[in-house]
Amino acid sequence: MAGGGGPGTETSLDDPELVELGSFTEPNIVPLVDIMLVLLVILMASSTAIMNPGQGEGSGFRVNLPTASATDEISSITDELVVAVLSDGVVVARGEQVSMTELARIFAEEAKQSAARLVLVQADEQTYHKRVVEVMEAARKAGLHNLAIATKPEE
Repeated sequence: MAGGGGPGTETSLDDPELVELGSFTEPNIVPLVDIMLVLLVILMASSTAIMNPGQGEGSGFRVNLPTASATDEISSITDELVVAVLSDGVVVARGEQVSMTELARIFAEEAKQSAARLVLVQADEQTYHKRVVEVMEAARKAGLHNLAIATKPEE
């Protein structure tokens, strides 16, 4: 007897009952952690582009619109190109961040399809006026003259 613990205390790895009982005593959580981390990364990556309600189709970014006392409703116009200008001056068109050169190309494509297409500029209330003017000027140069600036009504 090798353990000195008395009769019946010998352990052998050759005994199939003991091997079977001891092989799954602790669950392996590594695959579970791996799956959870992958799901977390996917959630974090997709949550930045989730569209908030009322921001226009295709914008994909939340903009704090300035308030205005009188607003004209343009909800009857469904054929609009939404361009968002974020507080840091970043321009977003068709749900993607674009440079001014890319924006000019997008405006040229839209003007070829329809010169009457409405360009709805959603400028954050903290953005610089210069960037908004640059976006509107790029639309005019491309041949899109139907421009609007989005505001929210006073409460």
